[in-house]
Amino acid sequence: MLELLKHWRMVLTFALLYLSQGICFGIAMDALPTLLRHDGAALHALAFLPLVGLPWVIKFIWAPQVDNHWSPRLGRRRSWIIPMQMLVLLCITTLATIGLSVDTAGVAVGLLIVASLASATQDIATDGMAAEYFADSMLARINAIQVGGTMVGFFVGGAGTLLLSGYLGQTTAFTLLALVPLLSLVCVGWLHVAPAKHKQPDVAHASLWRFIKRPKALSLVLLALLSAMTSVSGFGLSKLFLNDAGWSLQAIGQLGMSGGVVTIVLGCGGGAWLIRVLGLWPTFMLAVGMAGVAAMTWLMQASGLLATHTALIWLAVGLGSFATGATSVVIMTASMAFAAQSDQAGTDMTAVQSTRDLGEMMSSTLLVGLTAQAGYSGGFVAGIVMATLALWVAFNLSRQRTAESLAS
Repeated sequence: MLELLKHWRMVLTFALLYLSQGICFGIAMDALPTLLRHDGAALHALAFLPLVGLPWVIKFIWAPQVDNHWSPRLGRRRSWIIPMQMLVLLCITTLATIGLSVDTAGVAVGLLIVASLASATQDIATDGMAAEYFADSMLARINAIQVGGTMVGFFVGGAGTLLLSGYLGQTTAFTLLALVPLLSLVCVGWLHVAPAKHKQPDVAHASLWRFIKRPKALSLVLLALLSAMTSVSGFGLSKLFLNDAGWSLQAIGQLGMSGGVVTIVLGCGGGAWLIRVLGLWPTFMLAVGMAGVAAMTWLMQASGLLATHTALIWLAVGLGSFATGATSVVIMTASMAFAAQSDQAGTDMTAVQSTRDLGEMMSSTLLVGLTAQAGYSGGFVAGIVMATLALWVAFNLSRQRTAESLAS
């Protein structure tokens, strides 16, 4: 806590930046479909809306450009963060003016695509700045803020927008949400131009190929992919399973919100604490093991080996939610430590993050298709298999790290 207070200005800035990114994502992926459907939009017209989040998956394509080009006057990271946040602020304030309805759907979707593109680009620079500024135990803490802040932002942009719109109207709702990127811009203006740990390079030649060639890069990418797919196998399939088991939408929603709280508070916060106590990869293996146990609990209920019981469901949701937060913090912490050793931190971080986002999108589609063919049991078995593979990769990385420590 004392370390966080020591760097309070940077911590507050990062918290607001990640919160802002999550808000844009929540508006696009959660609030937008609901508000348009409430206004009478046909279901088939909403099918393409998830494409608004595509920039987050493909941002690795332009990540090297963010590392390679910047203004010396503003600094390597602020050169991108400031204009991107101004774009986000402009998009949200415009939404406050026009509102979200069937009549304004085209313009609103266009604005949210721009906001998504700006947020994804800003995230490259923000992650790069965090990797360049923080080190050692602070990495785990700032990544807990990163993951937790983005998730809180998603809830605020999604459920928060719906609540505020219902009580205060859309204009007031989006105006209040616009205060977050506005405050983050003020905080970014406080920051020093250069990162704290080292001088900025005169010339950068960032590229994805440089990332791929580095030792352990592919292992990080594989772990990001597997952990994301393991998380989705529990979160996504469990909701469908409970719906078919006769649970009401309200009950499933309450369970999901509770799981989100566990992810943010215990998964992210507890994950950062466990990293300090147990170490990076032991924490990851513990969390992935819990995800595997959660998937096994769902499997036993889906296959009829155990009766569907509220206590077992809460146990599975709790374990899976904790695992989602903790594995995210570990992966991002490992990625930041890895990225900080090069001069292309934004590119290196983005390569891992994009892989994780891709894993979530892929598994959402593939697991539902697998479940349609093999039933819920097949989907939950796939989650167990992915958790096992993630454990194996993490164990090898942990063993390599131990060997390197002994050698040095």
